[in-house]
Amino acid sequence: MKHIPNILTILRLLACPLLIYLFYSKKHLAILIIFLLACITDFFDGYLARKKNFNSNLGKILDPIADKALIITMCIMLIINENVQGIHKLAFYIIILGEILVTSLRFNLYIKNKSLDVSQLSKYKTFIQMIAISSILSYELIPNYRLIILFILWFAVFTSVISGIQHFKTYLKLK
Repeated sequence: MKHIPNILTILRLLACPLLIYLFYSKKHLAILIIFLLACITDFFDGYLARKKNFNSNLGKILDPIADKALIITMCIMLIINENVQGIHKLAFYIIILGEILVTSLRFNLYIKNKSLDVSQLSKYKTFIQMIAISSILSYELIPNYRLIILFILWFAVFTSVISGIQHFKTYLKLK
């Protein structure tokens, strides 16, 4: 029972290659369902780790990696498949860059036996990114909400930038 959060995190990681396969197979509904299930694992692994005290060192390292792997995978696939056009592709590039930079900061501190804890803002940021990606994926199924979807996407970029700045400031203090 204590290992369930880590199992859920690993399932989220395993969803990434499956999602890539589904993108190339053009299985839009399956992509949305698998992505939503992966997002749900993020909620439940965090809930179990905090509420049931199923914390582990592996989970502390693996959970942010799984989140970032899922988000980056989806951003890349949405760029490649041109789910968003023009200037809006820039949103994905910004999100990807932010995820890579924060991960680099986190690992730099980890090497020095310090940790860059996941902030509440960072949790909201990931949630908003997941909503934005889900909205874009559902656009093929419900095409009438383009402006709302683009607003959510750019709001995800905004929260990513603010969260990245917060992490960088914390990194400088800890370094």
